[in-house]
Amino acid sequence: MTLRTHIAQWTAQLAVRLHPHLQLRTHKPDYAFAEDGLATIHNHEFAADSRFQRAYAAGKATGSWHDHDLRWRIHVLLWAATHGAHLTGCFVECGVYRGGFAKAIIDYTDFSTLNRNYYLFDTFNGFDSSLFQSGENETVGRAYHYEDCLAAVQRDFANFPFVTLVPGVIPQTLRDVGPIAFLSIDMNCVTPEIAAVRYFWPHLVSGAMIVLDDYGFEVHRQQKVAFDALANEWGVSILSLPTGQGLIYKP
Repeated sequence: MTLRTHIAQWTAQLAVRLHPHLQLRTHKPDYAFAEDGLATIHNHEFAADSRFQRAYAAGKATGSWHDHDLRWRIHVLLWAATHGAHLTGCFVECGVYRGGFAKAIIDYTDFSTLNRNYYLFDTFNGFDSSLFQSGENETVGRAYHYEDCLAAVQRDFANFPFVTLVPGVIPQTLRDVGPIAFLSIDMNCVTPEIAAVRYFWPHLVSGAMIVLDDYGFEVHRQQKVAFDALANEWGVSILSLPTGQGLIYKP
């Protein structure tokens, strides 16, 4: 056995003794959290918080994410929305489906006390495939199947007078809603997402967050490429998160 081999073995043994969380390559870590494509040994106490649990349950009850959980993704969304609640401006979602994100945010931020509007833009019946870029019909077009859910969303938000549903296809439905403190983008394809962010960017107040729900998912690679180009054009950066989301901060 060479001196180099001795040193390598001794270094590995010392590292494990000094830091019990370090694992050898031959040992699979005992993950503390494994969900929605994210597995980690790190702290996730937010999931046990009663305020978070209530908001998460409100969102999930809409049927927006069916039979799987995405708690860390919702945690990020609620963090960004809470930041927006301390700014001046309305909240906007482009890509709503059954309204799970909005329901969780409204509950978590106690939105009814903020005296502002919440706009939900969506076709409410799935993709307009005429907007697909080359290849998207074979990727996102095959990955997602949506039913007509406008009536269900209208019913679920009937008691929220501050919520405005804007049915139809983006970019045709885009309109000035005033200053924006929070923007969620989740339309699963390039053309309407880029159109929405380009349109609303001048209306975002300084410090507002944009949450890109699909940014890091491989099936949405074309969206990431498009947003990276847009960020470069504007001189801003996108924070890529292990949840698959991307975060943009408006300077």
